[in-house]
Amino acid sequence: MMNMTELNPASENIADDHTNCEADLSVEKGSVDQQLLTKEETEKTSFTNDQKRILCVALMAYTLSFAGVTLPAPFLPVLDEKHNISSDITGWILGIYSLVQLIMFSVFGKLIPRIGARRTLLFGELVCGISLITFGLLEYLPVPDPTDKSIDVTYLVLAIVIRIIQAMGATAFLTAAMTLLMAGFPNDVVAMLSYGEAACGFGLSIEPALGSLFYKVGGFVTVLGGVGGIVLLVFVISYFLLPVNDYATKEAETTNWTIKEMLTHPNVLLSVILIFFFGMFYMMNNPTLEPELQSKFNLRQESSSLVFLANPVFYFLSAPIASKFREKLRKVDNLYCMAVTLLLGFITCMIMGPSPLFVGLQRPLWVFIIALSLQGFFTGVGTVFTLELAFIPMNRGSELTREMNSATQALVSGIWLTFTAFGNFLSPILSGMFIEKMSYGWTTTIYGVMCLVLAVIVLLIQLYRVIRNHSRKADSENKPLLN
Repeated sequence: MMNMTELNPASENIADDHTNCEADLSVEKGSVDQQLLTKEETEKTSFTNDQKRILCVALMAYTLSFAGVTLPAPFLPVLDEKHNISSDITGWILGIYSLVQLIMFSVFGKLIPRIGARRTLLFGELVCGISLITFGLLEYLPVPDPTDKSIDVTYLVLAIVIRIIQAMGATAFLTAAMTLLMAGFPNDVVAMLSYGEAACGFGLSIEPALGSLFYKVGGFVTVLGGVGGIVLLVFVISYFLLPVNDYATKEAETTNWTIKEMLTHPNVLLSVILIFFFGMFYMMNNPTLEPELQSKFNLRQESSSLVFLANPVFYFLSAPIASKFREKLRKVDNLYCMAVTLLLGFITCMIMGPSPLFVGLQRPLWVFIIALSLQGFFTGVGTVFTLELAFIPMNRGSELTREMNSATQALVSGIWLTFTAFGNFLSPILSGMFIEKMSYGWTTTIYGVMCLVLAVIVLLIQLYRVIRNHSRKADSENKPLLN
């Protein structure tokens, strides 16, 4: 019997022509797609002049945003002691800064759409710069008589009020800088915010050394006045450099997650708890490190301020290392990495004290500096892990699996920053109370026990998830196949 090809010899040629035509079309389509992809990549990597100006101004703001948190810590306890201020009250003076940030982050977030990001940033830099200079002038207040051991109320009230105003200014320009980055770079939000965090870490790294340099020149007033002058200089640069159009006029996108859904999601809730602790862990030495360095190692303030440098430098270095580590070990669950980080933090606290629980444990200065460096490093690593836990939670630990839109990510960022500020606020107060009632060794021991408890909790949560996933997999395998 003759087949169809023999009956219609032209059909094979027609099929070949059709195949060749489809191939040519697919090649042309692939070429067009490649050109479009190349065009998109070019547009993504090339910034306009306004975007370059926004990036420059925002990075300067990020660099100076936490100057008021870390800068006075090595020098303020000595000045407070002259005015009969105890270490626990010094912790309140330092911690009030973070408390104001805790409250004002959301306030300025609501005000910026009304008054504009540019005006908010310039207002914040001006207020913060003037407040830093004014805070340095407290050195010239009259010192009480040595026989009078009562608290200098005038000094205390002025110190707290100026710190509040200074924190409001810093919160304003930091919130505005973040808004400018998100509005000016809608296609590169994550990358731009990561640059901002790097600039913040850089600022935390250089501020102790900068403070030590200024202190050698003229004491406490030069430290705060010098950095305040730098902030005012940045204000002038920002005024002329920042474009009038702040890119913040677009209609806001509504969130696709409610606050209740976010705060009850296991991963987001765990991330919030952990970043609250890491905020405490980073600030635990603020009111206590300077007295410890003077009493145990007889270090002068110029030298002790360099010791303060160890923590923020390694915090700055930890972020890229942690990111590369997670890229290489993506298959390893984040909670295992978090638990290891917390356990290493526990060991660091035991060495830093040294802990009275380990009798005979020695702590020379070089060991103390290494412990401080590891404290900053593990804080930065843990912070990166909490970010991953917060922003990539949709397929783990809950039935809620829809992705976050940009508005929801912004809301999660606000919650995350708020709890970070809360930890930064509470830690100096607790450390001041602990050192007043106990000793430095017991203070670090308490924080070490917190690390250990959280590590156990994280491991138990991971164990529960492994058992649950294993049982679900077994149930799915045991289900009969439907015909």
